[in-house]
This record gives sequence, C-alpha cells and structure tokens, in this order.
Amino acid sequence: MICSDNHMKTMSFLVVDDNSVALREITDILKYLGHKELYGSGTASEAWAMLRVKEFDCVISAWEMPEMTGLALLKIVRNDERFDQLPFYLADSAFTQVKVVEAGRAGITGLILKPYDIETIKGKIEGIPEAMGAGVPSEAEISLEEGMKLLEAENHEGALKVFEKLVNEGESAEVYYNIGYIKSAQQQYQEAIEAFRKATQLDRLFAKAFEAMGRAYKAVGQPKQAEESLHKAAEIYMSSERDENAEEILNEILELRPETVNVYNSLGVLCRRKGDYPTALKHYEKALKIHPKEPNIFYNIGRIHIDMKNPDKAEPYFRTALRLDPGFKDARQVLHAIELGAISES
Repeated sequence: MICSDNHMKTMSFLVVDDNSVALREITDILKYLGHKELYGSGTASEAWAMLRVKEFDCVISAWEMPEMTGLALLKIVRNDERFDQLPFYLADSAFTQVKVVEAGRAGITGLILKPYDIETIKGKIEGIPEAMGAGVPSEAEISLEEGMKLLEAENHEGALKVFEKLVNEGESAEVYYNIGYIKSAQQQYQEAIEAFRKATQLDRLFAKAFEAMGRAYKAVGQPKQAEESLHKAAEIYMSSERDENAEEILNEILELRPETVNVYNSLGVLCRRKGDYPTALKHYEKALKIHPKEPNIFYNIGRIHIDMKNPDKAEPYFRTALRLDPGFKDARQVLHAIELGAISES
C-alpha cells in the first residue's frame, strides 16, 4: 500500500462517472491522497449544474457516458470563460489518436487511463500547475494585459500599438495545433495534449486581443479595421465552438457595418449549427443580396434545404454554386447524390 502524502495540497474535486463502482473507486483514491472535499455525479448534465453553483479545483470525468459524454461536458465547460483555466481530466479504458485530437482541441488538461490507479492519479494532481501553465505569465499574456489596461484608460492608439504587435509577432496557435496532430499520429499522446493545450490557450488569448483591437479601432473611427479585427475574433470563437461569444461579436459587427456579407454568412453557420434552420436561411439570403455571385453562399443555402429535407429546393442552389465555381468539389458531390436519389425528402 502507498503511504498517503500529507504534504500534498488538498483540493476540491468534482468526479463524474455513470459507473457507480468506478465513481466510488476514484473517490476512494482521492480520499486516500488526503482530499476531503469530493463531490460525485452520475451524469454530465448534473455535473454541469453543479459547476454553475459551486467552485471546484478540478474535474475528473469519464469519457463514455449515456446522455452526454465527458467530451461534450468539457466543451461546455470551456465555452464558459469562468472555467477557461479549470483543470479537467477525461478518463477512459483506452485512447485512440482520434480521441486524443478531439480532447486536445477541446482544451483538455490531461487524460487518465482506467482502471484508476493511485500513483497515476497522484501524478496527475501534482502535475496540475505545470499542465495549466501556472507560474510566470508568457509575453503574450503580459502584452494582452498591458493592452487591456490602455484600452480601459481610453488610450486607444497606445492599445492598438500593443495589440497589433501581439497579433503580428506573437506565437501562432496553428503551429502548436500542427505539433499536436503530428505527436498524436506518432502515438506520443502526452506531448500531443501539451501542444493542443498551448494552442487552445493561444486561441483564447488571440480572440480576446482581436476583440479588443476591434473596439479600439471603433473608438478611433476606423470601422473597416474594426470589422476585420472583430471578425477574426469571431472566427476563432467559432472554430473553438464558443458560439455565444461569436454571435455577440457578429451582431456587434452588424451594428457597425450592416452591409458586410461575412457576418450574415457566419451567423447562418452558427444558426445551422444550433439547428435553427429557418433563421440560418434568412441570414444566408441576406448575405446573398449583398454578394449575389458568391458560390459559397449558394452552397450554404443548398445545405440548409438539405437539412430541412427539401432536396428539390436545394438542387438549383448547388447548380448555381457550380456555375460560379466549376471546381467546387463539395457542391458537385452533393448534387450528384441528389441526382442518384441518395438524398431525398423524408
């Protein structure tokens, strides 16, 4: 039996698992390691409700659960700015390359193999500060904080100089995403998770920087530059499935420049993602009025009609997309499927 480490800082944990035996097992290990503030949940939805009313130092969740998976819970948690830095571990009996990439892109802190093991859990807990990047803030974080202070002081020109230098010279999240993909392909999963974590941290930082830049440009009377910066922030939020943040910024752009096609197109994407097809269609149609020769908009409208089980209405939009862009492979494939009867009304 391993001796309990009395020097380990005690923490509050939320553990989530639909398997009552596994839930008791991880709870017993945490108790053995000296942690007393432990809360268990049998479902991800219940865990999310608990997170909203009580603070926890760490979440350990099973990946595979009915109703809502641990991965889905992680995405919801990371969608809320209050939990950007909350340590979150996913546990499963095995991890494939696909799962590592999915978890990494969602902002996982680390992965835990089942069955639970005392030494593994102890090591994960001791490694939380390093995993979350605790300690000296990065140059990018310092620059963001400096720019935000200048913005709050209404020194918009000074803030813009700081933000512009940050986004032009700072580290690229894409580099770390690529490292994550390479490491996961090599089955070096811990290194992959570390790279993905760095990438998601940079994404959050750059989204805030572009958002702040947009507001600064707006304040100094440069609406076009404001739109460009705000749209970059919205794109980052959309890519990380932070739809509420993205929608808020896109609506802000509409107030600034109502004629911009990209905003209506992006709002259409968000509404389609939420399953609100009629509203998505309205946004795409507005985008089409502004930019009547954009093949991607015709394609998106066609996809909406497919989602609404109206392939006959979808077909002319795909044909127009192909006429405007003969090399539009996705439009050609969907149109071919309609012609073969593989997509039909139901």
